[in-house]
Amino acid sequence: MRLEMKVTLRRGNFDLTTDLSVQDENMGLLGRSGAGKSTVLGLLAGTLLPESGRIALDGKLLFDSGKGIMVPREQRPIGAVLQYDQLPAEETVQDGLFAVYERTPKQRRNLKPASLIEFLDIGALLKQPMRHLSTGERQRVLLAKALLKSPKLLLLDDPLATMGHFAHAVTPLLKRLQTELALPLFYASHTLGNISEFSAKAAVLAEGRIIRVGLINDLLQDADLLQKIGLSQIDNRIPALVTQHDLADGCTLAQSYGIGLVLPLRPELPLGSWVTISIPANEIALSRHYIPGISIQNQINGEICALIRRDNGVLVQIDCGTVWLAGITLKACRDMDLKEGDRVYCLAKTQSFSYRSNAEPSTFNQLFDKSQ
Repeated sequence: MRLEMKVTLRRGNFDLTTDLSVQDENMGLLGRSGAGKSTVLGLLAGTLLPESGRIALDGKLLFDSGKGIMVPREQRPIGAVLQYDQLPAEETVQDGLFAVYERTPKQRRNLKPASLIEFLDIGALLKQPMRHLSTGERQRVLLAKALLKSPKLLLLDDPLATMGHFAHAVTPLLKRLQTELALPLFYASHTLGNISEFSAKAAVLAEGRIIRVGLINDLLQDADLLQKIGLSQIDNRIPALVTQHDLADGCTLAQSYGIGLVLPLRPELPLGSWVTISIPANEIALSRHYIPGISIQNQINGEICALIRRDNGVLVQIDCGTVWLAGITLKACRDMDLKEGDRVYCLAKTQSFSYRSNAEPSTFNQLFDKSQ
């Protein structure tokens, strides 16, 4: 898959100018609310019309202002789950799903509608008009429609943020599609959390411009860029080995780089299995010393390797065997007189951790259509 996009668009006081070239890559679109992420996805999907420029996918023009080309959304080999999608209010879920499937050439179909409907738990919604759906239900239906299109490119405008517990099931499905079907995915969000699930690379948008494209790990080292992203948008992703489920105390115990962790109870996780856990940087407090007699169960000792000034706060990088990121106020940093090389404790509440999906690919075998 090769995507080339160079377009301009003005909407009211918002001016977007985008120049992006992607070759067989997954890509995150990162930026504050209003930076232009949803607009970029809408232009690619065909729900928005640029004023000028061109968009080409695998050499085929989807839009070219000079040549007067505008391929409608239904004819683009692009699946999309967009936040502000305009759909027929009275169209039932069933009619919408099967209309997409029937328009898809038989030789391109790679997912079974019935199995996908069951997996996303939307069977009870089939007779419902789209206007009756909740936000989470609507996002699951839109994802089903996007996947039944068997697209060459999948666009996601942070749908996992509104799917609740379904996000834990949908994430490994999307990863399976990325690998088995070689389906490139663009994921837009104002946080790094979900983006890093699907891509090691991101394009950072600010005020309608792509100001940086690069590896997420490299972006985290750029203090000026982090100021544009915002403190709340940094998550820690930590691999952990499940060692015990303490039903009496309501927690799961794990090890990460020799460090013991107390996590939310997940008794269905096999002992000895590896999981990925997540905690936002601004959910981690710092202390100079171990603090006895408090409710916070995780106090992890490490060495400060960097202090990154951003907005009115500081992002502190701590080497705890793996790098942890803690977001604190500038005042806290000054009061503690923190410096590189100092030893500190990372304080993290048990319930501040969440689990990222680590399901086996075989879980989804029934979804794939092998008949073609």
